Amino acid sequence: MPLSSGYSGKPNTRQSFIDYCLRRLGAPVIEINVDDDQVEDRIDDALQFFHDYHFDGVEKIFMKHKITQTDIDRKWIYAPDAVIFVTGVFPFDDSNSSINMFDLRYQLRLHDLYDFTSVSYVSYEITMQHIRTLNLLFSGTPQFRFNRHQNKLMLDIDWTRDLNVGEYVIVECYRKLQPDTISLTGTASMNTTANTITGTGTIFDQQVLENDFIIVGSEEIQIKSIDSPTSITTKTSPQANTLDGALTQAGYSDVWDDRFLKRYGTALIKYQWGSNLSKFAGVQMPGGVTLDGPRIMEEAKAEIDKIEEEMQVYNVLPNEIYMG
Repeated sequence: MPLSSGYSGKPNTRQSFIDYCLRRLGAPVIEINVDDDQVEDRIDDALQFFHDYHFDGVEKIFMKHKITQTDIDRKWIYAPDAVIFVTGVFPFDDSNSSINMFDLRYQLRLHDLYDFTSVSYVSYEITMQHIRTLNLLFSGTPQFRFNRHQNKLMLDIDWTRDLNVGEYVIVECYRKLQPDTISLTGTASMNTTANTITGTGTIFDQQVLENDFIIVGSEEIQIKSIDSPTSITTKTSPQANTLDGALTQAGYSDVWDDRFLKRYGTALIKYQWGSNLSKFAGVQMPGGVTLDGPRIMEEAKAEIDKIEEEMQVYNVLPNEIYMG
């Protein structure tokens, strides 16, 4: 596979990342006998491993979802494609909200902690721990099931009692950092008089998250809230009117320069190169040169095993994360 161009600095696109890996293997001095599609497959494999195991491949977020009647009827909510781990769902009671004057916590603070300089807060902390234990015992936390290949977050609750249309569910989860610019489904229209994007054939609730930046036509704009599969509220008004503009989402280009990803991607391409040449093992070329594909495969396999072992020791996420 030939290089696309000369040296272009640190990798910041898929093609510059591929060029980096090929140069590391010896191109253009040595011909790397790997097809373009094979290289693309190995890069996808490297990204998948990077997202699954490297802490720099994901970002912890708190996803907010507005409940609709459709959610209540089907008893599950969508988790966008970018979400790969779900670690918890916030309780639906008022334990995480502002408290009123009739709440026990408010009364404790009013009568016992009006002056921290003269009152010990030890008894207050013990009481608050007791209240949290009671909340956990009688209210608990919502039980959930999640599988990222289905994009469904199943909540094991009483949907007719615990949630109402218009209320929000807050989900603690991890999203993968996608370095590629991706195309979104459908088209969208917006105008300068409203902070709203209206989609045609879109599935915003399945593809994007709040605070994401999307490109409508040629203008980049940030999402404030996702109101429906075909409607988004933006944080600022558009600078220009757009009718049925194409939708894309810019990736995090700095991911391509990650040290682990560069080493791992290079090793995978090297293994593919050796696999291709192994089909001609022992064949003598003009000039007495003999192809030694199996040796290249062995070297690449050793490099891959070492990188993955380092990954498990130094870069893996904490064990408390549940993977769907």
